[in-house]
Amino acid sequence: MTTTQPGYGDLPATQDELGFAPSATALTEIVLGAELADTPLTVGVYGPWGSGKTSLMKMIYRNLNDPEKPQPGVLPIWFDAWRYVQSDALWRALLISVVEEIRVRVVRNEDRLRTLVGRRAAGQVPPQDLRAEQASLEKRLDDLAASLYRSVDREDQGAIEFQWGKAGKLAAGTIIRAGFSYIPVLGKISEAVAKAKEGLGEQAYADTLLDLFQRERTLIYRDQVQSLEQFYAGLKELIEEWAEQAGYRLVIFIDDLDRCLPEQAIGVLEAIKVFLDIQGCIFVLGVDREIIERGIRVRYKEFALAGAAAGVFPVAERDYLEKIVQIPFALPPLALHTMSAFLRSRLPGVPGLTASDADHVATLMAVGLLRNPRKVKRSFNIFRLHLSLDRAHGRQTAAGLIAKLTVIQTSFADLYERIARDPTLLKGIEVIARGTPTRDPIDPKLRDDVGSQDPRLKEMLYLEPFFEKLDDNTLRELVYQSRVTGEAATDGGGTSS
Repeated sequence: MTTTQPGYGDLPATQDELGFAPSATALTEIVLGAELADTPLTVGVYGPWGSGKTSLMKMIYRNLNDPEKPQPGVLPIWFDAWRYVQSDALWRALLISVVEEIRVRVVRNEDRLRTLVGRRAAGQVPPQDLRAEQASLEKRLDDLAASLYRSVDREDQGAIEFQWGKAGKLAAGTIIRAGFSYIPVLGKISEAVAKAKEGLGEQAYADTLLDLFQRERTLIYRDQVQSLEQFYAGLKELIEEWAEQAGYRLVIFIDDLDRCLPEQAIGVLEAIKVFLDIQGCIFVLGVDREIIERGIRVRYKEFALAGAAAGVFPVAERDYLEKIVQIPFALPPLALHTMSAFLRSRLPGVPGLTASDADHVATLMAVGLLRNPRKVKRSFNIFRLHLSLDRAHGRQTAAGLIAKLTVIQTSFADLYERIARDPTLLKGIEVIARGTPTRDPIDPKLRDDVGSQDPRLKEMLYLEPFFEKLDDNTLRELVYQSRVTGEAATDGGGTSS
């Protein structure tokens, strides 16, 4: 019995409808098979937006976190980068998340904590020793978290601990603190210095005042560097100790990194290399390689400008990623039969479609659409809307023609815009694609435009039903109706790929 699947949502798949199971199994085996000496290890799951990266990663995560088939020693952690995009520093949010997941999964998990302490003690662990160990580890984790934020508050507006005592002596006790207490950074000092110099008439006052601020900033940065070094040393000691004693491996999944700002995304990648380059850590990254590579260009734009004369980009994007990712996995496009089966599982739930119509629509859309799960879902939802509108207006346009127009609208945007201005062009485009004879002259530019499109357009238009059977009025109504979705430039170009 076929179960009708929902069609509107875009959440990661909970069932393998896209043929990802073999890939998930292989990547799970890579993670589970990694020896301590193989780590740190990073797996890169590459693919454009909507290609199914999150669905695949969720399948791997479930394989590692299945309560019915527990994997001893594996501690999977999920970090959704986009959820923390408003954080002051995304990389810091990642590190805090790792610390807190360790707290929940090990320190507050009595079974795992007992395993850890038991191996160290080589025997049965009394309850009081377990509680003492838990309290000690909680304190270590608290110290780690604090070290990440130590000195950060002092960098915020109004928080510089300026040496007012020394400044007051310089001004012979006449300095007005309220005039300076709000100054957060060196860049805003100049106006206040000028006013102080003018009011006090001391020639050396401005230079000395600036020197005091600079010294304070230096102390802040030194404190921050020391805090970060403490964080790295503390976390490294903890993870490597557990990896050695209890065989624990942290498997950290980082999703939606390519939805963040380039600076944030590159900051997270660098945090992986700088702060989490620790034995016992395994990372699974879901990224669009091209977006990350553009982010690298943004991050190192100054170097790019410096190397412009030489005609080369000084920081090679592929080399940069290769230093971080040891196992790259590029998600392949969906297979034609997978797309068709995916659509067939949903089309029976669409009102107004016969079984024959549903089969026909699935074939047309599978042939014509980009092989990208998100685009397939969006196009399916738009088709449902068009069909419902058609029937609500009392029309009975062939479902196959609505499917064809939906594909053109969502995957061949520039061509659709021409059709929206003149719906009768649909007949001409069909004649060109099918190569059928016609008495009407064909615009050479239209012929060139159709010829420049992806071959899947021609393959789809070659299948029945055909637009030539509709009169011009019906064509105009059909195209006018399609405009309600506002879908115009999904692929952003003529030669949709």
